[in-house]
Amino acid sequence: MSASIKLDRVSLSVPLYVQPERRARNWAAMLLGAAFDPPRRLHVPLLDEISFEAREGDRVAVLGRNGAGKSTLLRVLNGVYPMSSGEMQVKGSRQALLNMSLGFNGEATVRENIFLRGTAMRLKASDMSDKIESILEFAGLQEKSSHRLRTLSSGQKMRLGFAISTSVRHDIILMDEWVGAGDSDFMAKATDRMKGHMSGSKIVILASHSVGLLRAICNKGIVLEQGRLVYAGDIIPALEHYHDLMALLRSKTTTSLPEAADLAGPLVYGCAEKISLHDGVVQLHGWITSTNGSAVQGLTLEVAGVRYMSTGIARNKRPDVARHFGLRDQNCGFTASFVVPQLTTLANLGAELRVLGGSDGSNAHTPLRVAPAVTAIVRGDA
Repeated sequence: MSASIKLDRVSLSVPLYVQPERRARNWAAMLLGAAFDPPRRLHVPLLDEISFEAREGDRVAVLGRNGAGKSTLLRVLNGVYPMSSGEMQVKGSRQALLNMSLGFNGEATVRENIFLRGTAMRLKASDMSDKIESILEFAGLQEKSSHRLRTLSSGQKMRLGFAISTSVRHDIILMDEWVGAGDSDFMAKATDRMKGHMSGSKIVILASHSVGLLRAICNKGIVLEQGRLVYAGDIIPALEHYHDLMALLRSKTTTSLPEAADLAGPLVYGCAEKISLHDGVVQLHGWITSTNGSAVQGLTLEVAGVRYMSTGIARNKRPDVARHFGLRDQNCGFTASFVVPQLTTLANLGAELRVLGGSDGSNAHTPLRVAPAVTAIVRGDA
């Protein structure tokens, strides 16, 4: 049987009950206000006209910041949330690794919970009975099969849920974040099993903040922001679009959805992680890159509204940053020097210190994130 996913202008709105803001001087006034001023019901859109397709062989990355709608979209694809409008066509069996404890009952035994979890996965009891022993063995819970679930540790419950959820292979895998299910030994087994499932599945939809992982696994990508689809296509342009979006939101410190024109051209993002003072020269350490992967040459220190251009920038490898953001160039670390006249201590820089980046010194105007450790030093707290 062939597998495919097609969404056409799919939207989801949920009711939200809002209590009007009311200042009460005592308990009686608060109770009277709640009794005679009931909450109003509002419909809040979580997904707004999402349209994309996935065919056999596609590994689709779902990108977006927290609250963008990634988990909600996966639940709509799995049929957990009924869409409010639009059309969705899903061909093939689905396996969702979203909530691996769904269906569990703390008062039931481990063996009984295997059947309960299987029922939540829409599997037949006859199918689950043949898999009980292999599930218990994979989870390392053979000796606890007759124990009540509530007597297990959280790690053991997670291992059991993962073992049950991955005991059956489906055409489509829907996964929210990568596997995190126990100690190192079990993690190795879980990772091997997931790689086998993903390679054997026809379609994989994976939401994760690990951009390097998505770049290594996926061939397609979609970018969500405020429940709207802002890009759908190949993985490399999708990652670039995601970096563009995140850099723009950081630089503008806004929560509004940007227009496409605002994403034109490369943007700069990075972090100032350490600061020190040597012989009157401020040295700043961190990482910086641009959304198109080009080397960033401009760094500026802004102190009390006065800007000081860097007198020298040494680049160094930051494989952790490159891996997390899916960058090809690992030379995104920097050590920059700044000469600030009459500076005797870093505490004199003040709490309003800003670090700006750009393609060169003349247009270094994009604020970088300043680590709390740096902020504490320039405030005199450390």
